[in-house]
Amino acid sequence: MPAATQQFEAAGSRRESSLRYVVESLAALALAVLLVRSFAVEGYIISTGSMAPFLLGFHKQVVCPECRLPFAVGVPVDDSQDTSGPVACPNCGQRQIDLGHVPRNEGDQLLVQKFAYLLRRPKRWEVVVFQNPSLPTQAYVKRVIGLPSEEIQIRAGDVWIDGELARKNLAEQRSTRLAICSHQYHPAGEVESRWKLSSRWADRGHTLECVKREVEAPAEPFEGDEFERADSAGASPPLRGTSDADENGMSWVTYSGDAPKRDGSQSAAGATQLWPTDVYAYNGLAEPNQRYRVRDLMLAMQFELQSGRGEMAWSLSDGAQTFEVRLVAGERELRLFVDGVEDSGQRVKLSGSLWKRPWLVEMSLFDRQLLFALDGEVIFQQPFEPLDLPVKNGGGSAKDLVSSEPAKFGARDLHVSVSDLALYRDVYYTRGDERHGITEPYRLGSDEYFFLGDNSPVSLDSRSWLDAVVRDNMLIGKPFLVHLPSRPGRVKLGSAEWHIRVPDWGRIRYIR
Repeated sequence: MPAATQQFEAAGSRRESSLRYVVESLAALALAVLLVRSFAVEGYIISTGSMAPFLLGFHKQVVCPECRLPFAVGVPVDDSQDTSGPVACPNCGQRQIDLGHVPRNEGDQLLVQKFAYLLRRPKRWEVVVFQNPSLPTQAYVKRVIGLPSEEIQIRAGDVWIDGELARKNLAEQRSTRLAICSHQYHPAGEVESRWKLSSRWADRGHTLECVKREVEAPAEPFEGDEFERADSAGASPPLRGTSDADENGMSWVTYSGDAPKRDGSQSAAGATQLWPTDVYAYNGLAEPNQRYRVRDLMLAMQFELQSGRGEMAWSLSDGAQTFEVRLVAGERELRLFVDGVEDSGQRVKLSGSLWKRPWLVEMSLFDRQLLFALDGEVIFQQPFEPLDLPVKNGGGSAKDLVSSEPAKFGARDLHVSVSDLALYRDVYYTRGDERHGITEPYRLGSDEYFFLGDNSPVSLDSRSWLDAVVRDNMLIGKPFLVHLPSRPGRVKLGSAEWHIRVPDWGRIRYIR
């Protein structure tokens, strides 16, 4: 056979081999994807807002023109309703935000680990994808509240299990909390703030700063510390003016209640509510009229001690009791006070340097439980007896409107800065259609679960279904990733314009 013919056949064989390799690789990849989808993970898209704002359905992503807070407002899947607004900002109170020019986003897309519950059962407060009890071909996603063989009831916004109030740990609280006030997003100009600063505190934009009194002697560092004197280079000068500190010398920053109206109207006398209601900005186009007051608050911030050996304090109240945690810097000690009386058995020593480094503080009264954490480490976690407190909006007592302060923090003889200041509330579970677990406890069977949505005013869940329960064989899996989210985009070329979907990287996140 001529050499040229042999070379030609060899080249053809190599091309055939390469093509075969590509085809086989693509087939293997397709098979792998099919197997993974069938036996490991599967994607689901959310259309409704029953789990908002933790998981979003079809919505419009809004940026408040006053405070620049980004927030989502739910919209229908179709275009059958007017979605131009206006809606209200949950942070600054601007009530005339027009949505007419805001494009619609699709809901979150979830990657779900299928068969995650073959080896274990779901845990309380875990987010689960399952079959709709009334329509098994339809998938729902909600939060597990009641576990097999338990007796469950919703009372005054809280979950009760076997006659005991169910309480969440720190991770679970972070998963369910809803922001109601963020100092990071506050309007510029002469706008009344929801945080009232005493004279020794100054607003530096996104940071609040408190300095020591001019008359006090500079604090000397003690052994093992690394902090500098207040008058060292780079430190802010002391603030002048009349001090409005309390009898203990503590200067406070105090939460003042509802956001002021930003549409020019005036609130009725005495109408300000100190505690937030269960309003959802997400439901701004169709928010139910009934409101409940939420006394389960979380105060969170980053703080940094610049100098001093005084005290810093954080305080939360539910209107009946006040809980305060004090950091005594000179003693490197945290102390707990209830209604002004120290619980001497709750002193905790801190190690390492306290100064010149940021600390994350999270303090909450969710589920009638005091929880205080530093940098994610829980220091105090103490349950208290449940109380019957008024929850209907407008039904406050004189104590609510006059003497109570839902949230505040302060400092004495310290130079300290505070950033990322935010106040959150817990989910308040409403009564729904009152079919199950509301007027009386509901007993679950040995393979049954009770599910609730985070967006309680609009969620269709175990409270309202004809059949209240989801059974073991209806569990699909555990969502672990919000993936491939998109947002509307535009491409212009001369006079031509195309509307396309572009990736929205900021919405990609793991679900824990």
